[in-house]
Amino acid sequence: MNGAEENYVVGLAADWARTDPLEQWVNAAPEGDPTPIDETIQEYLGIHNPFPDETPVEVLRNDNSGWDRALIVERVGVDEWTVEYDDGEQAWRSHQELRPAPGPT
Repeated sequence: MNGAEENYVVGLAADWARTDPLEQWVNAAPEGDPTPIDETIQEYLGIHNPFPDETPVEVLRNDNSGWDRALIVERVGVDEWTVEYDDGEQAWRSHQELRPAPGPT
């Protein structure tokens, strides 16, 4: 996945919006437009945690050149997780910078 591809949480939020009865009702309202995806993501993250503590993840490098492996330490906000890299360094990251790590190869 690169910056141009849909990220992991966008897919989860979109799937949730298609199957959650309340979200379906809101999006089907005749007088309104469907909920913007950014709002859907925030609503989804408000009630779901796609990266529980101890989840192995890949973290997008700051220069967007690739991904590094890390472990979720804790969720510190609706859209913010503390990750710990293999060298022990910790950082805060948003859903846009995280994806599940592939299993062992």
